[in-house]
Amino acid sequence: MRIDLGCGQQKFPGCIGIDLIPYDGVDLVHNLNDPLPFDDDSAEFLIASHSLQYVHNLNNVLHEIYRVCKHKAIVCIVAPYAHVTANMVNPLYKQQFNEHSPRYWTQDNHKLIGDEEHSFSWPPAWSLAEPVPGAAPIDLRLIRMEFFYFPEYGAYDDLELVLLRQSQLNVAYQIMYHFLVIKEPVSTPDLEMWRSCELEEPLYVKEQRAAFRNLRYGDRWVQTEHLSAILDADQLHPSLEASTAPSADNPHLAAPKPTSDIPPPDTKHPYYGSGRRTKANPSRVSRHSRSQEPSAKNKSKINKKKPGKRN
Repeated sequence: MRIDLGCGQQKFPGCIGIDLIPYDGVDLVHNLNDPLPFDDDSAEFLIASHSLQYVHNLNNVLHEIYRVCKHKAIVCIVAPYAHVTANMVNPLYKQQFNEHSPRYWTQDNHKLIGDEEHSFSWPPAWSLAEPVPGAAPIDLRLIRMEFFYFPEYGAYDDLELVLLRQSQLNVAYQIMYHFLVIKEPVSTPDLEMWRSCELEEPLYVKEQRAAFRNLRYGDRWVQTEHLSAILDADQLHPSLEASTAPSADNPHLAAPKPTSDIPPPDTKHPYYGSGRRTKANPSRVSRHSRSQEPSAKNKSKINKKKPGKRN
């Protein structure tokens, strides 16, 4: 069985669509705050796309998701990113999601993401879940996590995006997780195998990813000088460069050269309609930001500027 939890008007292919509102295509009208009407260990795939931010008690819903899913079922969750000012004040959002959320959904400390996600975190251990007396723990093991950025950040490299997202507001607008449901002992090689598999995801995130790729060579407008101490401290995060390098299982981490087969940004998307494109002062960008040398014309303009003068 495959479940789309909060399917809305665009049910994921091959799934039983569940929603509170009886849209066309909804198979089961159900309040997500109530227990799911399915047997234990009955689902091999579950997706919740922009629905879990509305639930009253996220912990209860996650326990229900864990209950109905089989061992090694895949759970895909897409949600608004917490560090956006509009999301913070949305009166309909009851829950918030960021890179630390999955740390509360398992008590296992084995992680499959890079240490850079801990740059602004304490304690350094992966799991932040605390045992609750009398309550059965859940084990949703994160195997992949991806962020979707506002178009203004299209010119920044992957390392800068990681640090900017964690230290500033309004950098990423959306987060997507893929979890492996663990109910029996599992080996590390087995987890790594699942991490390298092609995982199902909503069509709209593919479009958003392609649109952002097309912006990777734009102008920079945010200063990153305040991050230089972290960017230059490579010895503190020896796995950082490797974790942000392109790989077979995460090809979108690369900064691809623009090609004709990449579609232009979707101007109908709310975050790609009116992106501001204001150039940053090159003298205020860290060494990791200078992947693009200024043109001869821009060099002449830069050389004419007086020291300390702002753009």
